[in-house]
Amino acid sequence: MAGKTQEEELDRVKNAVGETKAKYMRPGQCRSHMRRALAKEFEGIVDGFVAAAKKGSCPHVKLATELLKPTRKSPSRRKGSAMKYLEKINQELTERERLHKEALGAE
Repeated sequence: MAGKTQEEELDRVKNAVGETKAKYMRPGQCRSHMRRALAKEFEGIVDGFVAAAKKGSCPHVKLATELLKPTRKSPSRRKGSAMKYLEKINQELTERERLHKEALGAE
């Protein structure tokens, strides 16, 4: 056992016994796993949530009223590079016209 760490020795024993090391999920797999689990239990979750709200649980009632409010979302998309470029060109043209008018007025 000289030169081996305790972790390596534990892995060797687990492999000999037939236990394998637990594999960790990637973040994308965690989200997918959570979505599947929630989808399976969604009705029960909502029933429990409503039951707690009916009993007068303030956090549950508050969350229920927030969830029932209609949501108005502003456009979530950011300006694309083409739109930014167009705005820049328009600003340059406006500035050029302003300078041109000033030059005509100074003459």
